[in-house]
Amino acid sequence: MSQLGQSGGETAPAFFGARIALLYSALFFFVGIYLPFFPLWLSSRGLDATSISLVLAAPLVARIATSGQITAFADRASDRANVLIFLFCTAAIIVSLFPFVSGFWAILAVALALSIATNPLTPVMDSLTLSGVRRYGASYGRIRLWGSLVFILANLGGGAVLAGYDAETVLWVMIASAFAGAALSPLLPRIGRPRRQVHGIGPGSASLLRLPRFTLVMLASGLLQASHAMIYGFGSIHWGSIGYSGTLIGLLWAIGVMVEILLFHFAATVFRKVSPLNLVVIGAFGSMMRWGLIPLEPPLAGYVFLQMLHGLSFGAVHLGTMHFLAAEIPDERMGAAQGIAFVLGGAVMAVAVLLSGPLYAAFGVAAFLAMAAMSVLALILLAIVAGSYPQSLLEGGETRDVE
Repeated sequence: MSQLGQSGGETAPAFFGARIALLYSALFFFVGIYLPFFPLWLSSRGLDATSISLVLAAPLVARIATSGQITAFADRASDRANVLIFLFCTAAIIVSLFPFVSGFWAILAVALALSIATNPLTPVMDSLTLSGVRRYGASYGRIRLWGSLVFILANLGGGAVLAGYDAETVLWVMIASAFAGAALSPLLPRIGRPRRQVHGIGPGSASLLRLPRFTLVMLASGLLQASHAMIYGFGSIHWGSIGYSGTLIGLLWAIGVMVEILLFHFAATVFRKVSPLNLVVIGAFGSMMRWGLIPLEPPLAGYVFLQMLHGLSFGAVHLGTMHFLAAEIPDERMGAAQGIAFVLGGAVMAVAVLLSGPLYAAFGVAAFLAMAAMSVLALILLAIVAGSYPQSLLEGGETRDVE
C-alpha cells in the first residue's frame, strides 16, 4: 500500500504546518464570532426575522455563484498564498464597513461583498494544505485541528463579551479578528505553482465533474455535511424546549467539537488503518446513527453520546474527504476540486436549510429522520463508488491511502 503522505524529496518551507495553522486559527476565530453573534447584531440594527434570514442566506447564494471561479483562479496564480493574502485583506476592509451602514439593503450589500471574499478562504486554504500533504508529508488533521479549537475559544470569548457589553461591541471583536487575519496572512508559506502535471484531467471544472468517482464522493460528502442543517438550526431550540440550560447546551456543542479535534490530532494513526474513502463511509454510518436516534429523545447521557458522534458525522467525513482529494486530484487542479466540493456542498446545504424550518415546524424532533435519510443516500452513493469506480483517478489501477 503506497503512502501518499511521503514528501517525494521536496523540502518544505520553514514551519510550513505551523504557519498555515496560524491562519486557520485566524480564519476560524472570525467564523466563531460571525456565526453565533452576527445575527444578534443584525437584530440590534432593527432587522426583523425575515430580513435577518435573507442576510444570512446571501452567502450561500454567493458561494454557488463565485467560489468555484475564485478557487479555480487560485490554481492558475503564481502562488495560492498570494490569493489568500488578497482575500484576507479584502475581507478585513469590507467587514469594517458594517458599523457605518444601516437599513436592510445597505447591510445586505456589505454582507454579500463580504461573503465573496470569505467563502473561498477555506477551500483555497485547504488546497494549499493538501499540496503540503502530498509534497512534504504534512499532517492535514494536525494543522486543521487548530481551526476547530480556536472556533470554540471564539464562541466562549464572544459570549463573555456579549455578557458584559452589547452586540455592537461583539461586532468590533469580529472586525478586529478580520484585521488580525489580514495582518498574519503574509506569513502563509509560498510553495509556487503546482509542479506535477497529470494527463487525463483537463482544465476547467467540467473535466472534474465528468469523473464519476470524484463527483459521487463529493456529492456524498455534501449530503453528509448538509445533514447537519437541522442540528445547526434547531438543536439548541429543541434542547431548550426540554429544559436544558444555556450552559448545558453550550457544553453539548463543545463536546462534539472536542471529539472532532481528537480525531484530527490522531489522523496519521487513523489513516494507517483506514483509507480516506472508508473513513467517509464510517462517518456516514455515524451520521445515520446520530440523526436516527435523536427522535427517540434520549436522556442527557444519550445526547452526550450523540454529540460525540459529531466526530464521525462531521470530523471523519471532512478528514476523509480532504485526504481523498489529496490522493486523487493533481496539485494543479486542487483549487478547482475544492471549489466544486464547496459549491456542491453549499447547494445541498442551502436546500437542507430551506427545508429544515418547515420540517421542524411540522414534525418537531422527528424531522431529524430527514437528515438520517440524507445520510442513507450518501451511503448509497459511496457504495456505488466502491463497487463501480474502485480505481484511483491519478494512477488508474491503484487505490491509494493517505497517511
